[in-house]
Amino acid sequence: MNATASPPLLDIRGLGISFGGLKAVQDFSLQLPAGALHGLIGPNGAGKTTAFNLLTGLYCAQAGSVHLDGRRIDRLKPHQIAHAGLARTFQNIRLFSQLSVLDNVRLAFHLRGRHGIFSTILRTRGFFAQEASFALQAEELLCIFGLEQRADEVSKNLPYGHQRQLEIVRALATRPKVLLLDEPAAGMNLGEKKHLIEVIREIRTRFGPAILLIEHDMGLVMEICERITVLDHGVTIAEGQPEEIQKNPKVIEAYLGTPTVDDKPEL
Repeated sequence: MNATASPPLLDIRGLGISFGGLKAVQDFSLQLPAGALHGLIGPNGAGKTTAFNLLTGLYCAQAGSVHLDGRRIDRLKPHQIAHAGLARTFQNIRLFSQLSVLDNVRLAFHLRGRHGIFSTILRTRGFFAQEASFALQAEELLCIFGLEQRADEVSKNLPYGHQRQLEIVRALATRPKVLLLDEPAAGMNLGEKKHLIEVIREIRTRFGPAILLIEHDMGLVMEICERITVLDHGVTIAEGQPEEIQKNPKVIEAYLGTPTVDDKPEL
């Protein structure tokens, strides 16, 4: 790293985990600067979601370290990692399905709440003021992303694309420094994917988090990401700008197998 360059916001060094004899992630390293929009891709089973689970404390890393804004976080519990400033969405949507759209977002603000259990039980003035503030902020977030008209709907009744969007909005309510998006375009139609691209760009412009994105839609990844890391069988096989990744022989082989002389595969 250049001596005059700023240290990375998210600094992942040599992260690894095995399940039995299977090395799911090996020596995974990635430096994510502030404001970055970085893609993490690879074939099915490459270890992408496992890497996210390591970063967010759902799995305990057996090797390596993770620092967020200079603080080591790989030994923390998931809620402590979220409080430190790393939030995520999931490949399979994990909303509070029986709660309203508004309440899904409002509850996320409690991660930064100042009032504890006694204020909650006693219903103090400070507690009510905080609840009113969280509701207002949740409404503002929903307005930014066009979900305000659905605020009182039960979240499970939303169209699929809106559920995906709501999960991103809920993650933003924790005020993350780094936002991890795990296949946000999964199950979306073409129109929804185009809207998602606009949403991701709006998130970075308005809220400023660095974004690390897992996605199988290569068109989306190549259009929106500035740099891309490629995993295969838990090992990093390439990292670079989208145009470099598209032409990388190791990446082409990982996705399509060893090409013949006449093959000219494109990602």
